[in-house]
Amino acid sequence: MQRARRERTRKTTKETLKESCDAQEAFPDISEATREYLLSDTGVESMMRKLSDSYENWLDCPVKRCRRARRCQGPDMVCQLNESRLNAPREELARVNDRMRQIVLRRLERIGVW
Repeated sequence: MQRARRERTRKTTKETLKESCDAQEAFPDISEATREYLLSDTGVESMMRKLSDSYENWLDCPVKRCRRARRCQGPDMVCQLNESRLNAPREELARVNDRMRQIVLRRLERIGVW
């Protein structure tokens, strides 16, 4: 009985994973205006904040307005620092922002935006 349940669970899991992989491989229809926005600086910053929100980084963010809004308020990704602090050096913040920008651009490339 337990063996049959395990087999059903494995089968369901495999089907779910296959469906999610198929969904990720299918490129969405994106208008030219949306594509231009996503590749602009404003669009990339917005995606950086959304990515941070999806991992709930605002919970440990030292920026009070992020914790109050319960989402990233940007523009600097202070929550991505190894030791989140408000008085971080500008060079370190620039390095983290560049890293996040590269992650977002790779994701946009993967979903077929460019």
